[in-house]
Amino acid sequence: MRGADVTDARGPAGPTARTAAAGQWRQLGQVLGRGFQDDPVWQYLVPDERRRRRHVGAVFAALLRRRAAAGTTWTTSGLDGAAVWAGPDEWRTPWWDIVGHAPTILRGFGLTGVARALRSLSAIESGHADEPHWYLEFLATEPDRRGRGVGSALMAPVLERCDDEGVGAYLESSKEANLAFYGRAGFEVTEEFALGPDGPPVWRMWRDPR
Repeated sequence: MRGADVTDARGPAGPTARTAAAGQWRQLGQVLGRGFQDDPVWQYLVPDERRRRRHVGAVFAALLRRRAAAGTTWTTSGLDGAAVWAGPDEWRTPWWDIVGHAPTILRGFGLTGVARALRSLSAIESGHADEPHWYLEFLATEPDRRGRGVGSALMAPVLERCDDEGVGAYLESSKEANLAFYGRAGFEVTEEFALGPDGPPVWRMWRDPR
């Protein structure tokens, strides 16, 4: 799914999805940061609202840089949202990604929050689906663009590829309110778990190819 090999795809509600340019990782990191401000997991990971608003976008940008360069991130012409995908067998977070962005991660989570973030990452990855699949790492839209079909449009190109290639898709939803949205796209809940004894619930979801 390299950018040079993929044409734009129009979502059913009107927004047009396209692969993000490699150099847009900073901008789309900020889009994700704004989109996840009210997310229970990110509120748990970064409980200080001021820190969350100032630094979480940069954390997302650091995580997004490699995916944008790989051509597996989708957005719109107006950067209304971002869908960050990892291809089969490419979903693990390399340790060098964490080490290489240590200053950004430290500013984002704070000294005490880094340990919580690493424990949460371990809990998420420990139950990851085993069979080959495309992994939706992050999906968010600008808050003022919600409910306009952006999220569905951003998922559509990779879900179509999954169907064409007979490969599953997998995600973790950090909001119970989003389960119905993902359900309409064909995902089903396979497990609910918590990020530690005081952490919020997270739902693992799987989609068989159609």
